Amino acid sequence: MRRLVAALAVLAFFTSFSRAAPNIGSATAIEKDVRGESDGRTAKIGVGDAVYADEVLSTGAESRGRFVFDDRTDLQLAPSSRVKLDKFVYSNDKTAVFSATKGALRFISAPAGHKDYEVRTPNATIGVRGTSFAVRVRLGRTDAVLYDGVIEVCPIGGGACRTLDTPCTFVTVASGGATAPAALGSGDWSFDDSCKVPGRRAGETPPLAPMTPPPATPASTASPIDWSGPSFGFDAGTGVGGGEFADPVPMNGAAFLGGLRFGYSFALTKEIIAGFETDASYRGDLGGGSNGHAQASSARGGYFGTARIRLGYAFDRLLVYGTGGLAYGHIIAPRSFSGYNVIAAPYTYGTNRENPFLPGWTVGAGAQFAITDNVSVRAEYLYAKLQHYLPLYDTNTSPLPYATCTVSALHSIRVGVNYGFSLKDLLSIAAPR
Repeated sequence: MRRLVAALAVLAFFTSFSRAAPNIGSATAIEKDVRGESDGRTAKIGVGDAVYADEVLSTGAESRGRFVFDDRTDLQLAPSSRVKLDKFVYSNDKTAVFSATKGALRFISAPAGHKDYEVRTPNATIGVRGTSFAVRVRLGRTDAVLYDGVIEVCPIGGGACRTLDTPCTFVTVASGGATAPAALGSGDWSFDDSCKVPGRRAGETPPLAPMTPPPATPASTASPIDWSGPSFGFDAGTGVGGGEFADPVPMNGAAFLGGLRFGYSFALTKEIIAGFETDASYRGDLGGGSNGHAQASSARGGYFGTARIRLGYAFDRLLVYGTGGLAYGHIIAPRSFSGYNVIAAPYTYGTNRENPFLPGWTVGAGAQFAITDNVSVRAEYLYAKLQHYLPLYDTNTSPLPYATCTVSALHSIRVGVNYGFSLKDLLSIAAPR
């Protein structure tokens, strides 16, 4: 039996190994946030990290990357770009296929020119051999610029293919087909300044720094911050009483309120954020009040907490939200009271015998601002009302404890700091490179 288990374990190991995507190159230069997606997992890429066949490479809004493959092919990605390494085979068909879905890239094929290359965009296919060129995918069109060698650009929707064989020429593919090749002018797009800097040959590999982002796409309300995932933090502020005791005497004093919170958020869209959170806080002694003929002392300190859902809208790094749910905490009732017409017409004083823990409900609203991708600050208002209760008081007018009507309510204003893990962060931690 042990031999069978061992044999199955070895077989599973080699089966998983054989199915793993092959390592086809590595990152040689990385600026800011560059990521690789493979087998449903996403991981940040650093200098020296390997890249794999069928991996999707993407760059952030102010990020860029450079990759050199095993055959010395050079690929550079501009900000806000996305490219899939669809096919990279060295043995039989000797073909490399890159699929660019957005942004801009510069491609320099292997010096030996021993491989057929193909770059695909949503509306064009570019055939390559021994060439240096750049591609931009933007607003339903593809721009291809030749720096050295020969490329053939063919519209996917039909129409004549265009061949570029003169350095610093370009074509554009749109819904109407491919334009005729034309010389690159001063106002035309180019991945870098290879065709504009005196003394630099068009086929030379430029440094990473000159890489320029593609022109901005139309303004979008999408938030660049990923609000989804778990978060935890702490809050501190003040709680102001909003309840009543007996006659009634208002319980409108203030107290310190602070504690910890934990939550989880879901991005329904890039702007609409839903989630739930729970918090537990310590409430200090809350001051009492007076109605002119009777006085109530402060209420004992205790605990206050909530378990809520929230729904918000993200404006870039600012999230505004409404929230509501369950509340719980110690009763807000005075330690003692004295005066006329509190529980009876004569002058009465009494002392509290209990401090029960009660359920209730809460509603409120808040705003949260992301300082970094993980750290945010927030301000929040909540109104909470606990279950009505009649705590017992020992009084001077009765030998038996007297049950006195009490309404426990609280207005809270708190500020806090949160640390969140987006889903991308969790996948990056879990994904081996």
